[in-house]
Amino acid sequence: MSSDFGFWKRSAGNPEEVFDSLAEGDTSDLVVSPDVLRFREELLTRWPDVEDVLEPSRFDLEEEPDDAGKYVLLTLSVRQLDYLHEILDMAKRNGLVGFSGVAGEPI
Repeated sequence: MSSDFGFWKRSAGNPEEVFDSLAEGDTSDLVVSPDVLRFREELLTRWPDVEDVLEPSRFDLEEEPDDAGKYVLLTLSVRQLDYLHEILDMAKRNGLVGFSGVAGEPI
């Protein structure tokens, strides 16, 4: 079992629509932000094991390098849900918004 979470700086659509679009690979509603890049780097520094559950993946970034600054999607395992409180704090410190797929509500 896993739980999906998406984070970004700002968007043109509502959070649920943006989250659904990201799941389909559509990043057109998002802008590049250094805050997203910083959040991504902080996640990977603090928890290197999230690299396997983080999107965009290294492979995705080869094709769309700007996506690293647009969004972060995480599919956290039950064990990794222990990180969630700190992840949400990191997102808030970086001024990010997002959506919880499991709760079905904005972050």
